[in-house]
Amino acid sequence: MITSTAKKLIVGMALMMASSLALAEGKIVILDLQAAVLSTNVAQARLGQLEQNPEYAALMARYESLTEDLQRLQRDAEQNAMTWSEEDRKKKEEEARKLRQEYETAVQTLQNGRQQVMQNVMQQMGASTRDVLESLIEADKIGLILSSQAVYHATEHYDITDRVTQLLNQRSQQQ
Repeated sequence: MITSTAKKLIVGMALMMASSLALAEGKIVILDLQAAVLSTNVAQARLGQLEQNPEYAALMARYESLTEDLQRLQRDAEQNAMTWSEEDRKKKEEEARKLRQEYETAVQTLQNGRQQVMQNVMQQMGASTRDVLESLIEADKIGLILSSQAVYHATEHYDITDRVTQLLNQRSQQQ
C-alpha cells in the first residue's frame, strides 16, 4: 500500500539512478528502497511516536479488544450455533456484523496513521536517500539497481537494502 506520493518519490529516485547507471560500470544489486528508508532509526522513532500518541494507542487497544471479541463470537458460534433459536442466531449475526464493521474501521484508521508517517519519512529523507544512493553507485561501481519486488531470486550478496539503511542512519546522526 504505497501512496501515490511515495510511488512518485520511488520512481523519481529510480529515474535518477538510471541516469547514474549510464556512468556506472556493471555491478548488479537489488534494493528495497522503502524497506531501507523505513528501517532507519528516524523512521522507527517516528513510528514509535505514533504508537505513543494517546489516540493511536487507544485505537490500538480497541482493535485488540475487537479482535478478541470477534474470536470469542466465532468460538461461540462453532460450539453453540446448533442450539440457537432463530432469534438468537439473528442477534449473534447482527452483533458479529457490527463488530466486523467497527474492526474494519479501526484497521483502516490504524493503517492510515502508519502510512501517513511512512510517507512523511520517505519525503523527508528523499534528498539524503538520493545522496546515499549516488555515493554508493559511484563507490561500488554499481551498473544496475533492481527493485527487490521485481526480482524472482537473488542471494543476499546482491541485496544492498541493509547497507543503504546503515548509511542513512550514519547520515542522520551526522546532521
